[in-house]
Amino acid sequence: MEGSGDFLQQLSEALEKRARWLQSTEMPRLRETLNAYATHFESVMGILIRKGLLREDPYNYDQATNDIVVPSDKPLPDFENADEVSYRLAGFRRQLKFLTTEQEYSLAALKLGKLKKISALFTYINWQEFGDGSSSPTTRIFARVFMKVRMGTDSMTAQILKDNETQIEKLFHEGRSLIAEIVSYHREAWKAELRRTALPRIGLEPGAGPSRREEALRALRKAFGQEPDGRPWYPALAQEVIAEELEPDAAARRDALLVSLAVPDLPVLKKETPPVEGRTVLLEALRILCRPHEELAGAVESLVETERLLQVKESGFGSALRRLFRRAPREKADAHAYKIQYMEPALAVTRTETVNFPQFADETRRKASLLAAIATGGGPAYRKLENTAEGQLVAFLEKQLNELLLIHRRLTSFNTFFQARAAQMGKTVRGIKLELLALRNALVKANQRRHEYGAREEREGEPSSAGAPAERSPV
Repeated sequence: MEGSGDFLQQLSEALEKRARWLQSTEMPRLRETLNAYATHFESVMGILIRKGLLREDPYNYDQATNDIVVPSDKPLPDFENADEVSYRLAGFRRQLKFLTTEQEYSLAALKLGKLKKISALFTYINWQEFGDGSSSPTTRIFARVFMKVRMGTDSMTAQILKDNETQIEKLFHEGRSLIAEIVSYHREAWKAELRRTALPRIGLEPGAGPSRREEALRALRKAFGQEPDGRPWYPALAQEVIAEELEPDAAARRDALLVSLAVPDLPVLKKETPPVEGRTVLLEALRILCRPHEELAGAVESLVETERLLQVKESGFGSALRRLFRRAPREKADAHAYKIQYMEPALAVTRTETVNFPQFADETRRKASLLAAIATGGGPAYRKLENTAEGQLVAFLEKQLNELLLIHRRLTSFNTFFQARAAQMGKTVRGIKLELLALRNALVKANQRRHEYGAREEREGEPSSAGAPAERSPV
C-alpha cells in the first residue's frame, strides 16, 4: 500500500527508542516494585504467622522452582480453611522469591507469555478488591485473616499492618501499570514484525468488506507460518494490523499508534552526581538495622518457649520440695533470674551477669515492635525520623546500635545456657543461631554506615554532632 513503507520505518524507529527507554528506566522500576512488594508481603505474613492465624508450610516453602506457576485459587470452605490458605500462600511466597531473585528483567526475557504469568501471579492477591467482596476465594479468606489483626486490640501490630497495606496497594497499582507498559510494547513489536515479514506477501485493498478481511487474516496466518523461527500466532493482534490498513480511519489509527509509542520527556540529569547527604546515610543505617525485626521477635519467643519447657521438666514434686526448703519466700521472685556468661572482647575474659529473663524478653519484644514500625518505610515512625534533626538522628542510631548489641549478646548467652541445661536433661530444644546471624549481619552493616557518616563529617571539616546528646528520642 502507498505509504506503508514510510509508516513501517517510523514504527521501527519508535519501537527502538521505546525499547531503550523500557530497558533502561522501566525494567529497573519493575524489579524494584516487585522486590518492595515481596518485602511488605513477607512482613504481613510474618505477623499473621506469629499470631497463629496462618502457618508456615513445612514441606513446600523452600522447594526449588525454575518457572512461574500461579497457585490454585479454587473455592474454599468458609470454615477450617487455614491450612489450605497457608499452603497456597506458601506457594505464592515461593513464587515471589523466584520472581525477585531468579527472574531476568529484560525485554528479551520478558515476552508476552512470561508477562502473562507474572501479571497473574502479581494479582493473585487482589488488593484492588481486598475484602469479603473479592471475586478471588484466596483473597477473600486471606482478607478475613488479615482484618482480624488489623482491627484487633493490638494497636502496635494493627498500625504495622495498616502501613504495610498502604504501601502494598501503591505498589500493586504501580506494578500493574509497569507490566501493562511492557505488554503494550511487545504487542506492537509483534505487529511490526508481522507487517515486515507477512504483510508484503498478501494484497490488501482499503475499504474491503468483512469477508475480504477474513480472507486477509487467513492469508496473513499462512504467510506468517512460513517463517522458521516458531513464533506464536496472535489472531487478535493480526486483526488489529488489518484494521490499521483497511478501516476507513486506518490513517488515524496508525498516527495514534505512533503517539502511544512516544517516549516520555525526562528531565536532563546532570553528569555530576551530587554528594550523598549525611541524613541519607543515617536513614539507610536505620533501615538496615530494622530489617531483622522478625528474626529478633522469633528468637525471643523461641527462648521463652525453651525456658517454659525446661521449667516444666524441673517442676516435679521432688524438685518442688527441694526448692521449697532451700529458697526463702522472698526469693521466689528470682525464679526466672539466671546467671549467664559472656565474653568481654576487649579483655578476652569471660564475665558473668544475672539477668531476669521475663523482663529481658519483654524489653526485646518492645524493641522488635519498634524496629518493625520503622522497617515498614513510609509509616508514621519512619516519617518522624525523616523530619528529625541530624544530631538527634545520630544519637537515636547510636542508642539503637548499643541496645541491640546488648540484646544480641544476651540472646547468645541465653541460647548457650538453655542448650546446655537441655543437654543435661537429655532433651533437645530449638536453637536460634540463624536469627542471631541475621541480627549480627544487620548490626555490622549498620555500624559500617555509621562510620561512613563519621568519616564524611571529618572530610568536610564540620564538627560532628555525634557526641551531642539528643533532647529526646525521635521515635
